[in-house]
Amino acid sequence: MRGLPGQIGTWLAMPVVAALVALCLAPLLILLAYSFFQVDFVAISRDPTFANYVKIAGSETYRGLIARAFGSALLVVAITAVIGYPVAWFIAKRVTGAKSTLLTLLLVPLYSGDLVRIFAWRVLLGAEGAINRTLMWLGLTTEPLAGLLFSPLATHIALTYNYLPFMVIGLWLAFESLDDAWLEAAADLGAPAADRFRRVTLPLTSPGLIAGGLMVFVMVAGDYLTPQLLGGASGITIISAVNDLFGTAFDWPLGSAIAWTMLAILMLCFGAGALAIRRTALVSEGV
Repeated sequence: MRGLPGQIGTWLAMPVVAALVALCLAPLLILLAYSFFQVDFVAISRDPTFANYVKIAGSETYRGLIARAFGSALLVVAITAVIGYPVAWFIAKRVTGAKSTLLTLLLVPLYSGDLVRIFAWRVLLGAEGAINRTLMWLGLTTEPLAGLLFSPLATHIALTYNYLPFMVIGLWLAFESLDDAWLEAAADLGAPAADRFRRVTLPLTSPGLIAGGLMVFVMVAGDYLTPQLLGGASGITIISAVNDLFGTAFDWPLGSAIAWTMLAILMLCFGAGALAIRRTALVSEGV
C-alpha cells in the first residue's frame, strides 16, 4: 500500500510524458535527422553528411544573420534590464496593497495577440501616427520622421515592449526575496547608493536578472513576426531564412541544420545561465 500513491503518480504522469515526447522531443529529433540529409534536385538524399553544417560555418550570410539575431537579443535584454530594475524594485519594495493589480496590468498587453501589438506600433510609429503628430505639434520636427517605422529602431522598440514583462517578473521575484537588512547594513556602514546597488542589490538579484534575461533572449532570438512587419528592409532574419528554406527554397535539410545550430547555441546559453544562477545561490548561502 505504501507504493500505491507513487504508482498512481507514475500512471498520471505517463500521458504527460508521452505527449511531451511525441509533440516536443520527436519533432526535434526528426529535425536533427533531416539536418544531415541533402537536397538532390527535387528530392531529398538521405545519405548522412555534415555538408549543411559546413555550409553554415562557411557562409558569411548565415553567420551574419545568426550573429545579428543574437546581437539583437542581447540588446533587448540590456534595455529590458535597465527598465525592469526600477519597475520591479518599485512593485516589490514600495507597493503594499496593489501588487497583484500592478502585476496584472503589466501582463495585460500579453493578453492580446502578437499581430495586434505589432500593428498598434505601426499605427504609433507611422508617418501619420501619434508620435510623429506629437513631434510636429510640439514644433520639434517640420515633417514626419521617416526612420521611425520599418527600421531596426521600430523593431527593437516593439521587441522591448513585447518582452519587458518577462524581465520584470524575474526581477520582481528576486526583489521579493531580497532582505532589506542587507541594504540597511550597507547604508549604516556609509556605502553610497551606487555602491549599495553594485555590491549588494545586483549580486543578490542576479538570479532573477539571469532568469528574466534568458527568457527575453530566447524569445527575441526566435521572433519572426516583429522584424518582418516592422523591420522593412532590415527585417530579413535567420528565422525568416529558415522559413524560406522550408517553403519556397525546398531545402529542408539546410533549414533543419540552421534551426539546430540556433537551438544548440540557445542550449549553451541556458546551461551557462543555470550554472551562473547556481554559483550565485552558493555565494549567497556563504558556501
